[in-house]
Amino acid sequence: MKPFFDDRERKYKAYTSEENEIDSRPKPNTKIIKVNNKLHAGLYNTIVDQAADHFTGIPVKWDYDITEQRKSLIQKTKDLFLGNVSAKIKAPKEFDRLAELVKEMRFAMLDSDTARYQGACGVAFRLLEPVETEGEWQLWACNVEPWRAEKYENADIFIREKYDTHQKKFFEEMKVVTKKKILTYNRYVETNLMNAAETFKLTSETDNPLETFYLSEFKNNTNRYCDFEVAEELSDAFDRSLSDQQNEVEQFKLAYMAISGSRLDEKEARRMMEQLGIINLPDPQAKVGYVTKDINKDFNEYHLNQLKKLYYTVTKSIDFNDEVFKSNSSGEARKWQIIALEAKTNTKEQYFKEGLKEVAETMAAFIKFNDKLEVDVSKIVFTFSRSLPTDIGYLAEALPKLAPYVSKRTIINQIPFVKDPDYEADMMNLEQGQNYPSGEYGKLGGADNDEEENNG
Repeated sequence: MKPFFDDRERKYKAYTSEENEIDSRPKPNTKIIKVNNKLHAGLYNTIVDQAADHFTGIPVKWDYDITEQRKSLIQKTKDLFLGNVSAKIKAPKEFDRLAELVKEMRFAMLDSDTARYQGACGVAFRLLEPVETEGEWQLWACNVEPWRAEKYENADIFIREKYDTHQKKFFEEMKVVTKKKILTYNRYVETNLMNAAETFKLTSETDNPLETFYLSEFKNNTNRYCDFEVAEELSDAFDRSLSDQQNEVEQFKLAYMAISGSRLDEKEARRMMEQLGIINLPDPQAKVGYVTKDINKDFNEYHLNQLKKLYYTVTKSIDFNDEVFKSNSSGEARKWQIIALEAKTNTKEQYFKEGLKEVAETMAAFIKFNDKLEVDVSKIVFTFSRSLPTDIGYLAEALPKLAPYVSKRTIINQIPFVKDPDYEADMMNLEQGQNYPSGEYGKLGGADNDEEENNG
């Protein structure tokens, strides 16, 4: 496991800019070059966060049986025309318990970090572990670093770092979870020595109370490639070009001195400059001056822009500094600019849903074990929302034109800041005085039927 564990950790450190290829760039072996910058532009961070925020910036919504919801909506519409009072559809008790666990375990926060691990390392893992505290069972959730976990067909493996308060040493705990057993291994790690660790030793073996796996896998794609897998060399080229350009700027002020018509060695010139601040040349024909050079601004900008443009194209990401996003382009034109990002995000979203299904299966096993309730995981639906700004003016012009062809609810549902179209439709009816019984409507300042007859 170690080779791909190391590769995942390397990619994540490149994403966070802790370690990058440019960091190992040696300084040229010459006295002329006095600076050696190692700048990292942070392009990895940009594309990973962009995709992650695109589909998890708004929390993922857990729903129960979308088919039944659609049926109830049709029934609700039918009852509205017939004047029937339809009962409000309620989610089953077991789903309420599931939704309660989702809230307790802060999935809205975990999803964002999971998506970042998914994009930066090519795969992410979430651990849901039952823990018994004071005679009660609780389900704890956390993300495990991808270089400390792996999921196999017949077992889950994950490693966590802990601290032994008695021996005052750090140690690693590795758990192997099968559907029947949980095996725990420990080993001590010397933090002051590189790669100094003992072999793992079996310390306990217990039954698995849930009889299912604890790790859920969130792939980025079939081969677990990260978001910048195909563009690492481009990013390194951009870092080197940016560093070289910074070197030129810094060395521009370290101008070279030129002496003509006289011979002066380095030692003598240094002695004169340090003691007098001037150079005294006995030959009247001798000249001293500084050599400066011009920085080709247009060439440098063109080169960096070409690298950046190619990088965004290869990684299917967006440069929001593009003129399309600065100008007053229509919403439709901007959508075409993000179509590659949308396609990439759709793929990531599908794999993320598969991971959430595994999470739901573990939660269902816990609810069955602890609450004695059966959850039908196949009826759980995950709804993702995009978190890109919308041209409200464009929608205000377009949506009324659709009124003759689609229902009011469908139109309301297209407005990004409306979270519940049914509630919004009800509020519109209330404001228009359509849904109040005559007795209640009169209290709001309107005239009921009796008052209208008397006034007439």
